[in-house]
Amino acid sequence: MAVVEIPYNEFRKFVNLPKERLVEVLNELGAPAEEREDGLIVAEITPNRPDWFFITGLARSVLSYIGKKKGLQKYATEKSKYVVIVDKSVEKIRPYSACAVVKGLKLNDELVEQLIQFQDKLITTLGRRVKKFGMGFFDLNLMKFPIYYTAKKPEEIVYKPLNYPKVASAKEILEKHPKGIENGYLLDGCDKYPVYLDVDGKVLVLIPIVNSEELGKIGATTSDLFIEVTGNDFETISGVLKVVCCALQDLGGKIYSVEMKYPDKKVVVPDLSGRFVELDGEGVNKVLGTELTKSQVKDFLLRMGYDFDGKRVEAPPYRLDIIHPVDIIEDIAIAHGYDKFKPSLPNFFSPGKEISTYGQIDGSMRGFGFREIKTFFLVNRKEAKKFGFAGLEEVLNPASEECTALRPILVISLLEVFRNNKTKGIPRRY
Repeated sequence: MAVVEIPYNEFRKFVNLPKERLVEVLNELGAPAEEREDGLIVAEITPNRPDWFFITGLARSVLSYIGKKKGLQKYATEKSKYVVIVDKSVEKIRPYSACAVVKGLKLNDELVEQLIQFQDKLITTLGRRVKKFGMGFFDLNLMKFPIYYTAKKPEEIVYKPLNYPKVASAKEILEKHPKGIENGYLLDGCDKYPVYLDVDGKVLVLIPIVNSEELGKIGATTSDLFIEVTGNDFETISGVLKVVCCALQDLGGKIYSVEMKYPDKKVVVPDLSGRFVELDGEGVNKVLGTELTKSQVKDFLLRMGYDFDGKRVEAPPYRLDIIHPVDIIEDIAIAHGYDKFKPSLPNFFSPGKEISTYGQIDGSMRGFGFREIKTFFLVNRKEAKKFGFAGLEEVLNPASEECTALRPILVISLLEVFRNNKTKGIPRRY
């Protein structure tokens, strides 16, 4: 879950609902929410709905659900001459990038905070804390095209990063900047680091570490943005770019396409067209156990932001979670209301039976009087080192001190069991 904080006074500019009703609707949609005394609405958002990480995404769904703006909203890009050149040198580091330009935004301090929160939640969840992708917002009016995505030696990358007191080299940034200390390990073993440069050689960002202070700092006076999403999988980063662009178009921005020139191809992004999924009305009722009519199904789909012609559902570009008809059926269930489903018992009886997973060897060992021990494949790192094992595969975020490294041999766990049970009276055979 990602916890998203939305200022109510800003939210009501998009959806004019009382706080109590807004919290109620968010809970019905599947975004558990509550009102705080400081005027914030705090909602828990599952990573399968990244469009809800931003204020306009939540507002869009709320408006559709309550019937004020039902159906599929269309999104589009304007053609442009913006070009980003992707160099072959990044191929084995972070090979893919997708960009867009947004113009005509009217921001304020609260919306800028919302954008930063949006970026952070996307990177933390879908981006696996920058491992899968990173992204950045830049002031379009401070840079010159074409933009270059390339790799340079650490000493060749020199700029003033965000929230740092001075100009520094990439090596210093990785060693001393908080973001470098946190994510610098992603560049371990690289003799060159990926970087975005404008045509004048100005650094936009050291990827995936930190933006430049000059070009990568946005504020309430920023109206035009350049957006980059860079990572290891093109489908993922292009999907994230769609989510961001749809959110900013709902904020009043105008989206412009960018031509990505790879060494072997050209790709124009973002593609904000919808996607079509076949949907059978009888299949809906079979899955949900209902008797919904086609008109009811269509109404529910419109309330959840889709379009439906009776056979095919058109899903908006920001719905990255739609990969199967059952994902759409889940939204129909939400619109129908989970409280309206009547609990029932299965119409069949199954007595159940024991599942045997033991073979002849297990039976023989038990017959000889041996007892089976089942232990974790993780062990205490310090205990393992007592057996002479160094350089173990360690857990980055262990749940306890007893599970900090991958077990190299079984005997460590066996001796741990003996130690913990030596006074329990359990028979042991050596």
